Parts: sequence; C-alpha cells; structure tokens
Amino acid sequence: MNTDANANANANANAMLAALAAFRDTKKFRCAEPEFRLINPSPASVTHPMEVALNQCATDLSSLVQRGAQSAQFKSCIAASLRSVEKPFDTEDREYLCYYNQLGQYVGIKVGPLLNR
Repeated sequence: MNTDANANANANANAMLAALAAFRDTKKFRCAEPEFRLINPSPASVTHPMEVALNQCATDLSSLVQRGAQSAQFKSCIAASLRSVEKPFDTEDREYLCYYNQLGQYVGIKVGPLLNR
C-alpha cells in the first residue's frame, strides 16, 4: 500500500513538473507580437518583466516540487513572485494574474487569496 502511495506521489510530481516546463516554454502576452500590435499596443518593456517573473516562478515552483514542498511553500513562492514586478497596468493585469492562477492549479493550490491582496 505504501508503494502505491509513493508511485501516486511520484506521478503527481511528474505531472506538475511537466506542466510547469510546458508553461515556461509557452510564449505569454502574445499580443506583444508585431502582428497583434493593433489589438494590444503594449510594448515589450511592459510585458517582458512580467513574463520573466512568471517563468522564474515556474522554475522556482519546479524546484519546490522536486524537494517535496508543502502547499504553504508554493503559496509563498507565488506571493513573492507577484510582489517582484511592479503592478501591471491596463489589459496586461488580468492576463498576468490569470497566469498565476494557472501556476497555482499546476501545483494544487488556490491563489485567489494571494491575488486579492
């Protein structure tokens, strides 16, 4: 029975790590691309720091998953990342916060309370 629990925990950790790796590899803020400039005129100077923070958060969460961290550590990691970037403005703020919600889902935590601070 303990072997089954360990196998399940390893499978969950592997799924989390795969999701976080895919997240890092995905381009965020697609509207910053030249073909979408008319839809969303946000320059890279606005979106790039947010994307860097999101990718770093995903990397940090991956490290925590590998170490078998508890949910409080995941929350702390996401909260620190949210504080690391000056608050976004205009349309980017909703997209930016949605990405943190997505990261929380990957590691099994609710980030709503963190987003409302």
